[in-house]
Amino acid sequence: MSADLTFDELSLILGYATSSSAPAVAVAAAPVPAAKPATKPAADDDFDMFGDDDDEETEEEKAANKARKERMALAKRLKEEKDAKEGKKKKEKPVEKSLIVLDVKPWEAECDLEALWKEIIKYEQEGLQWGASFKLEPVAFGIKKLVMTCTIVDSLVLLDDVTDNIEGMEDFVQSVVVASMNKI
Repeated sequence: MSADLTFDELSLILGYATSSSAPAVAVAAAPVPAAKPATKPAADDDFDMFGDDDDEETEEEKAANKARKERMALAKRLKEEKDAKEGKKKKEKPVEKSLIVLDVKPWEAECDLEALWKEIIKYEQEGLQWGASFKLEPVAFGIKKLVMTCTIVDSLVLLDDVTDNIEGMEDFVQSVVVASMNKI
C-alpha cells in the first residue's frame, strides 16, 4: 500500500468505520504499483568474506613456514635427546575405562531373565568384563527388565558391539538401553 494513506482512509479500506453510527463502506483500494522484480547480483564464486585477496602464500611466507617447521623439529629432537640422557621415560597414557549399566527388555513376561543373563555373559571380548550379578526391575503388566553392568576398556571395545550382540538375541530381547555410562 501507499504510505500516503491517512488513518481514516486505511480504516475504510480495511472495512472498519471510524464511528459506531456510520455503516462500514467498502471502498476500492487504490491500485498498488506492481513490485519490481529483484535483480539478482551476478554470481560471484570468488567472493571472500574476510577480504583475503591472495589465496596462495608468498615466497616470504613459504620460507618463514619452512624455517618455523625446521625449528620445531630441531627443538623436539633436542628435547627427546635430553630426556633420553636423563633417563626419563615417556608417560604412558592411562587406560580409559567405562562402567556401563544396561537395561535389557524382553518381549514377554514369561521370558527367563536369569537364563538370558547367563547367555549374555557368555559373550567375551578383550577389554570387556561383565558384572557379577544382575537385578530384575518391573516395567509394566508383569514384565520385568534385566539390569546388568559391564566394564569396558574404551580403546578396545565399542559399546555398539556389546549392545548389538545382546540385541542379536531377537527371540528373547526386545531392546537394550544404556541406562548410564561413567568413566572410571
